[in-house]
Amino acid sequence: MEPQPVGAADAGVLEQSAPLEQAQNNGQDDSNAPPDGGLQAWLQVVASFALYFNHLGLLNSFGVFQNYYETDLLKDSTPSAISWIGSIQVFCLMSVGAVIGPLYDAGYCRALLAAGTLLVTLCFMMTSISTRYWQIFLAQGVCLGLGTCCLSIPSIAIVPMYFKRRRARAMGLATVGSGLGATLYPLMFQNLVPQIGFGWTMRVMGFMAFAMCSFALIIIRPRTAAKKPGWQQNGFSIRWFWDSSALKEKTYLLYCIAIFFNNLSFFNPPYYLQSYAVLHGMQGHVLAAYLLPILNASSIPGRIIPGFVADKVGSLDTYVVVCALSSASVFYWISVTNAAGNIAFAVLYGFWSGSVVALGSVVLTSITPDMSRLGTRLGMVSILKGIGSLIGPPISGAILNSTGKYIGIQLLAACGIMLTSLLSLVLRLVIARALFKTIRDDDKAYLDASRPKSKAPALAQFTEDKRAS
Repeated sequence: MEPQPVGAADAGVLEQSAPLEQAQNNGQDDSNAPPDGGLQAWLQVVASFALYFNHLGLLNSFGVFQNYYETDLLKDSTPSAISWIGSIQVFCLMSVGAVIGPLYDAGYCRALLAAGTLLVTLCFMMTSISTRYWQIFLAQGVCLGLGTCCLSIPSIAIVPMYFKRRRARAMGLATVGSGLGATLYPLMFQNLVPQIGFGWTMRVMGFMAFAMCSFALIIIRPRTAAKKPGWQQNGFSIRWFWDSSALKEKTYLLYCIAIFFNNLSFFNPPYYLQSYAVLHGMQGHVLAAYLLPILNASSIPGRIIPGFVADKVGSLDTYVVVCALSSASVFYWISVTNAAGNIAFAVLYGFWSGSVVALGSVVLTSITPDMSRLGTRLGMVSILKGIGSLIGPPISGAILNSTGKYIGIQLLAACGIMLTSLLSLVLRLVIARALFKTIRDDDKAYLDASRPKSKAPALAQFTEDKRAS
């Protein structure tokens, strides 16, 4: 087996310090180790790809709907009110994961995918006949948000069950689906609406989502332990939805805070990319309408390449770097004043933000000592992700309304992502310290065991016995 680099599986520090009995209770033994390859494993990557295409791929496409609703279907509504449709999508996707994650861990993966497939398809069909704001809010906002949440947790949690040494590259390939979906869905919408109308465009997109999600449902094969984990053996309880041990782990708490700041900032550049470009060098430029697809297309190599790097140098180490570079690209955005600069920013931010998305969940799996609780921990951190995603764009909108300038939005996004990088660096130092302590304790035990024992006590005992006789 290829030697694993320090940081590639940071949870090893935690797992080495755990007693054997805990591993047995969790049902994690060598017989249930990830195969790290094979047809079945790579089919799970394909299934995850199809699911990513239809949850993050859809949600990251809302910019094209925002523009259409402002100019046509909901032109009597304010842009702020329309943006709440997209915000509630993201909030439902993230926050409802607190319920979806434990259900996945309890063995309801296929039921969740079936429910998600039906909800996403229903969303498109109901939106296609909607004409009022509240109808679209419920259909495309709430219904799509709930449906994509049912697809999201299984798509994230299924791949780590089949990969360990190649986990980062496998997850990177799976998340390409979100970048490709966020590229193709807007292009499909923009080209089909003039030809067949809004209603049939939504139905065609619904049929496409149904076909891809159904395909994922057919080929997905969740792996379960031979023995039920201890938290499941006593039947249904509140422990299904809350892993209290996670709150005692400094590593998990640092990760949660870092992810909160990332989601607070992550969606701001895509939301304001086009409007900023029109006012800064791209007014009347045909490419202004394609900046969001360019950004999403650029995220595709950004999801693949760092995954291969992470498998060599470590997922957390790579995550720290890509977050820093993503922040640097937003700082560069402040200086953009022409078409070339706007296109360059779309490419740069798309690439590095795609890397952030691809590696974020890999970092969580690497610091999770009990993989049977991965879905639960994903759900717990999703609450913070949902809050950050919900309040980030409105805060940026309030800054823009009060100042009339974009620099506040840009600084908020850049500093938020930089905080994610710094907190991830602190997390890396905490894990390195634990590793150093483990090695130091092992060396001390080895030296104590190998040190020649003194003969003085034995000699004294022999002398005393001789005198007594």
